[in-house]
Amino acid sequence: MLGIALAMPASAQEGSSGTFSFGVGADYSTGKYGRTDSTDVTYIPVMGRYETDRWLFKLTVPYVSISGPGTVVGGDRPIVLDGGGNAQRRTVSGLGDVVASAGYTAYSSAATTVDVTGKVKLATASESEGLGTGKNDYSVQTDVYRRYGDFTAFVGLGYRWYGDPAGTDLQNVGFGSVGGTYKAAASVSVGAALDYRQPIIRGRDPIVELSPFVSVKITNATKIQLYAVRGFTDASVDWGGGVVLMHAF
Repeated sequence: MLGIALAMPASAQEGSSGTFSFGVGADYSTGKYGRTDSTDVTYIPVMGRYETDRWLFKLTVPYVSISGPGTVVGGDRPIVLDGGGNAQRRTVSGLGDVVASAGYTAYSSAATTVDVTGKVKLATASESEGLGTGKNDYSVQTDVYRRYGDFTAFVGLGYRWYGDPAGTDLQNVGFGSVGGTYKAAASVSVGAALDYRQPIIRGRDPIVELSPFVSVKITNATKIQLYAVRGFTDASVDWGGGVVLMHAF
């Protein structure tokens, strides 16, 4: 959910070669995920980005707090485990899973950009406390951006390989997103993204979530983004929202 518009390609963000950016964010979400009790997640990431030529490297180190049944563990989306975990409600917090990615702009013209990205979620969150699955995940994705004046449409497709925590068989799945952004003013962009991910456990729902957002350029080097999230399936968050602040050096 974090950084929807900030994930736009370099050409769409007016970035320059050899640019380092630092950011912080705050994200809150709540959902029942097919259970009776809600799980509340607070996600506070510290982010670093380095952009040079056609390459974009990103690293996210998050602090995570989870309050909910012990059968629901953290991740980029909470996961209800088939086995293991204590169903009693608990509140835990600590280091989340570190995420590293490398993206390459495979094609770029005045109107169209195509990015290819590889990503790894490192199992740095505590499995025993339910802050993560304790396994690494890997994904690849392709994103296409098409500009029509002040409006940019985007679509993304990817595939993710999940590590299996004890007692649970997580399926490797495809995922995708579609949406657009509109430059409403010189320093303000608004937009929305619809995200989909196949079920990672057999018999469960896919993720379907809608995320409207607004991005404001405070200075030439600083940008803030606010967003909300509404889920439409048992695997999705019920609702959530957050803010991201990025500064380029």
